[in-house]
Amino acid sequence: MTDKHLTMPDYPWFENSVLKRDDEGLARHAANYLATTTDEVSAERFLFGYLPVVVFAELLDQDAQPDLGSSLWMMHLSGYFGGRWLRGEIAAAQPQAMLVSFSLPPSQEAFNVPIARVTDLMAKANSTDADALAAAHKSLFDEPSSVEGAEPIRGLGDTFGYNAGYMLEILAAPPVGIAVPDRFQVTCSRLMSCDYASPKLAAIAKLRPIAEALDRGDAGYKELNNALQSIQSEGIVRGRAVWSTGLSVQGFGQVAYDQLLDVSSSFLETVEATALTMVSATVNANAAQARVGARAHSAMVVWLASYMAGLLNGEGTIEIPQLPS
Repeated sequence: MTDKHLTMPDYPWFENSVLKRDDEGLARHAANYLATTTDEVSAERFLFGYLPVVVFAELLDQDAQPDLGSSLWMMHLSGYFGGRWLRGEIAAAQPQAMLVSFSLPPSQEAFNVPIARVTDLMAKANSTDADALAAAHKSLFDEPSSVEGAEPIRGLGDTFGYNAGYMLEILAAPPVGIAVPDRFQVTCSRLMSCDYASPKLAAIAKLRPIAEALDRGDAGYKELNNALQSIQSEGIVRGRAVWSTGLSVQGFGQVAYDQLLDVSSSFLETVEATALTMVSATVNANAAQARVGARAHSAMVVWLASYMAGLLNGEGTIEIPQLPS
């Protein structure tokens, strides 16, 4: 272990033309985290909370020119090890949980699914303005899966609702005897927008006028308002069900519970910012904004797929990257 690099356990990797390993960039982010954090230093907080926020902040900045391949690789790491971490915490708290007895090891076939989605998203974004705008609108809605009988490919509208419900449920039903820290409180009373006690992503504040116009159904926003209301509501129900009828945080200690709140709120902020960027691009016919939204959406696709790969992988000892000591 050095003062510049994380200690990195093995993680799923198959040759591809989308993700680009960037040890130097990751080390730079780790150094910035160590130099600026006011919390107790934690590899989990860095990789699952801090890193996604700084990566998405750059991806959502229209004036920035981020290295998308590097950003996607970092979200692959964050998602995969975040899923592994959560699986370990559930196993420790609830050894008899159904998840603990189930295992789906990573495979090249599964790895290739988000790679193909990102390739398609960015091809459309980098095509004509009309194609980029059409893709921005389409990203808000579910698409049927090409696999017969499979769940649809969830759009940003459902993804926001699902993750809002997920967050609200773990706030409403904390582990017995464990407090909910004030800084992690989240309330969601509008369409595609929540209020965060300690917001991390600057884009949320910048997009607030879009969220308010969408929620009111202002001129230009009414069609999307009508279409997204039920999608969000159904997503919230599904998200709440994850932690009320499937998984459980009971048995988590304060540190683990806080970490779950931290990563869940960070993900919810990134979904909100990405979705509202696509709403704004659609309503205002802003192709440049649609292209910015596409790169953030791509990072979200990778992050979520890698998280599920880590959560469902029951093989081997769970190891999490470590920061320099």
